[in-house]
Amino acid sequence: MAQQKHGINVRTVLTGVFAIAITVFSFYLLHHFTADMSLADVVRDIRQTPTSHVLLAVLATSVSFTAIAFYEILAVRTAAPGRVSYLTAAWAGVAGFAISDVAGFHVLTGGALRYRVYSQKGLEVPLIGHIVALSWMSLWLGMAFTVGTALALFPGGALVLNGLPTDAIRAVGFAVLALFALYILWVATGRRSIAVRGLRVGLPAGGTSVLMLVAGVVDIGASATTLYILLPADAVHTLSGFFVVYMSAVILGAISHSPGGLGVFEATMMAGLGVAGRSDVLGALLLYRFIYYFLPLVPVSLTLLFLEVARGHRAIRQSVREIGRASEPLVPPIAAGVTFVGGLVLLLSGSLPDSAAQHEWIRSVLPLPFVESSHLLASMVGLALLVVAHALLRRRESAFYLAIALLGAGAVFALTKGLDYEEAVLLVAIVLFLLPFRSAFYRKSGGSVLAVTPAWLSVMAITVAAAVWLGFFAYRHVEYSNQLWWEFSWSGDAPRFLRTSVAVVAALFALGLHMILNRRTIQVPALEPVPDSVRRLVDQSPDPDSTIALLGDKHFLVSEDESAFLMYGVSGGSFISKGDPVGDRQEGEALAWRFREMADESGYRTVFYAAKSDYLPLYLDMGLSILKIGEVARVDLSTFTLDVPQQKDMRYARRRAEKDGLSFAIVPKEDIPPLLPELKQVSDAWLSIKTGGEKRFALGYFKEDYLSCFDCAVVRKDGEVVAFANILRGAQKNEMSVDLMRYRPKVSPVMMDFLFAEVLLDAQAEGYKWFDLGAAPLAGLADHPLATSWNRIGTMIYQHGEEFYHFEGLRAFKEKFGPAWSPNYLACPGGFAVPKVLIDVTTLLSGGRLKAVRR
Repeated sequence: MAQQKHGINVRTVLTGVFAIAITVFSFYLLHHFTADMSLADVVRDIRQTPTSHVLLAVLATSVSFTAIAFYEILAVRTAAPGRVSYLTAAWAGVAGFAISDVAGFHVLTGGALRYRVYSQKGLEVPLIGHIVALSWMSLWLGMAFTVGTALALFPGGALVLNGLPTDAIRAVGFAVLALFALYILWVATGRRSIAVRGLRVGLPAGGTSVLMLVAGVVDIGASATTLYILLPADAVHTLSGFFVVYMSAVILGAISHSPGGLGVFEATMMAGLGVAGRSDVLGALLLYRFIYYFLPLVPVSLTLLFLEVARGHRAIRQSVREIGRASEPLVPPIAAGVTFVGGLVLLLSGSLPDSAAQHEWIRSVLPLPFVESSHLLASMVGLALLVVAHALLRRRESAFYLAIALLGAGAVFALTKGLDYEEAVLLVAIVLFLLPFRSAFYRKSGGSVLAVTPAWLSVMAITVAAAVWLGFFAYRHVEYSNQLWWEFSWSGDAPRFLRTSVAVVAALFALGLHMILNRRTIQVPALEPVPDSVRRLVDQSPDPDSTIALLGDKHFLVSEDESAFLMYGVSGGSFISKGDPVGDRQEGEALAWRFREMADESGYRTVFYAAKSDYLPLYLDMGLSILKIGEVARVDLSTFTLDVPQQKDMRYARRRAEKDGLSFAIVPKEDIPPLLPELKQVSDAWLSIKTGGEKRFALGYFKEDYLSCFDCAVVRKDGEVVAFANILRGAQKNEMSVDLMRYRPKVSPVMMDFLFAEVLLDAQAEGYKWFDLGAAPLAGLADHPLATSWNRIGTMIYQHGEEFYHFEGLRAFKEKFGPAWSPNYLACPGGFAVPKVLIDVTTLLSGGRLKAVRR
């Protein structure tokens, strides 16, 4: 077995490092701002919040999420009119923002949920991205408009702007409002769009833009009002200043990518309002976080689970076991979420003091060393649960059993460290939730459970930072001394916290080091000589494309009775099959499913590249999306002739070749080995004028063992080989094709036309039915306003990408032979996986990522 390693994306690492840095700095500021507070003071102030204020805050939150639903509806109406109901759009917007507000990484989490909702309604990935972009545009428009209004009308209201000239602040505010007026006027005077990385994104019309702006203002105003109601009256100097500070906190929290802007939001608010040292303000901020962030998450999560179960209502009627299958697609993320919560609870609990009453009871039952160990182990289990949550998200079977064991151990430690029965009940409840869904976690391989992503590691680091800060805040009344580290007593909560924090941080550091030094690996079969059964099936196949198996750069799945095989490669995060299975249809379908299962169990994407129409229903049954990637040109040799007007170029090429002293011949494969050095010189000369290097996997490259398997068409001048092409023959004289086509440059302008004309006439003389001229990438895609986004994007690349690849020139050359065009497909997971698949396929074909970006 061979291992394939995947490097860590530098941009992702830097994003994670930035998120950690800004969050740690924010917790440092919080620690400074809360120097004179105690945890008891904060809890007391939260409890003293009037019930009417809490109810009004809940009402304001409801208004905010109603506005979110409204501008999601407007985004759908603009990007995909009539294709999605308003109720579905409202649900996608509310659920997407509720989850992303808590989880952080807004585009990833909220975008993933929107994709699941909208893809089930038949929307394509670019269209979903368009909706997400417009929805976020409403939010940012509302924020910018509110800030502009506040600065223009109340320039002296924000403490953060103290010291700046009032007139300058007012001018900035009016400038922002003027830009809004110009924008509304611009979109109202015609259909407008903006370019985003080469793609055109349509903007809403004037009336819709105004409605989106209003919805954004209502959303921001209502969310800010939620906090404004909870804050003490004397904490806010002016309403305009409060809005400026609030939106600065929201923006910084979003930029940090920390879950819900944890720590960043609170530090920015306290700094901006100038309320350092006030426990009632911190209590209001924590209560706001619960009402606006976590309260909407409960009904959203329950509704998501209900909808997934409801989609499988027929299966639910059959048996309780089928409930798991019906809700299985959503089980891993929910299981990961609740497991993460379990770990978070254990970490936070380890940072807080236990009650004296609990200590008295425990003292009468357990010895002190046992309690001390339980306290440390409970926090370590909490950290381990954060790690396992990531593996649950990847459907790992081992993670399921490990999560059950850790949750059970955490419940025991919660009881033995301080009789924390609430934590124990929560952890046991999570276990009971996971148990019925064992079948959702089926992957037996796919890397170590410790193989977390940089983004996940950053979330873990932020969570640990929050727990550590909470501990320092809770024990700030305890004077630090070196003796604290070695103090073991029933009342030694602070020493226990210090020791536990060091252990947890050290373990987290070790995990990060492990992630850097041990990149993700996957076991794939080592390349071996092409099996005899594969060679036999290639000889029996009527499709000459199957001969690419003889190249020796692929892995093979062969049926037990050796009547079918499937060839594949591994690139990035994808298992990529070259074409459809070859051989017996029934065994081929079984191999395709086996290939799908093998990739899925390893946590990789399943891809069928250059698939044909026959197997498309099977790939659809697998849950894969079908993308047309071009067309294949096939010449009907039964009707092919050069004696027609449209073949005048071919006739001219033959006459001109004779004048240039060119001759054509078919060299049998038995005579190829002595000719290989001369063919190698031709190939090297051809490669010297190319900048992309040899292609692989789907196309042949110069390899002596490979070329020796075929007859070869050669063109000579003065006895010297100046061009060649190896000939691929299908069984039963069904079809002939060529693979490597190499020539010496500047010998004759008609050499390739001459070579192809002669090969076609030779195939016709031998009695073959068809001649395969090969594929024209991105050719034949539908160019219609109602076509899928993939077709429109591919058409745009085909029409405007001639500088990078001769799309139209290649099709025009093949069109000269009057071929019949048949579609060529890519079957792969849909959604946001498509760009990754395309990168993996391109990398595999080019032999590396650096070669893939070269012309």
